[in-house]
Amino acid sequence: MRKILELITTLTLTAAMLAACGAKKADFDVSALGGDLNTKITYQDSLMEMDVDTAGMFLNLSDVAVTKAAIYEGSGGTAEEIVVLECATDDDAKKAEQVLKTRVAEQIESFTDYVPEELTKLNDAVIKVNGKYAVLSVSDSPDEARKIIDSYM
Repeated sequence: MRKILELITTLTLTAAMLAACGAKKADFDVSALGGDLNTKITYQDSLMEMDVDTAGMFLNLSDVAVTKAAIYEGSGGTAEEIVVLECATDDDAKKAEQVLKTRVAEQIESFTDYVPEELTKLNDAVIKVNGKYAVLSVSDSPDEARKIIDSYM
């Protein structure tokens, strides 16, 4: 009987630990993630860091309370970009997710006739939200971007 109780206790603790791991809330420096995405992935374009106010004009972030951001944009000749946002609340991050999805949809529309080769990147864009963070990565290496993002989130 004692061994059965020990087994049940062990299984219960293991299940609780696994549940806690799956529900991990992100907490990280957006500049570090943005920098890693920028330096650990090879881009065709030279991505330049952009402030949130300037980027907010084409990302339409007016309804999202952003507290910190790391945003990198290309020259416009490619669809490559990185957007890492720390929002005021989880709800703001969900709004930011929608903004990022809209951004990708708009870029698909823009690049369809302009540079159709960029559509592969846009169709494989990585968008991830966890807690108060929202991230977008558009590159030729979506699997690598996902690994980098997952290491933070």
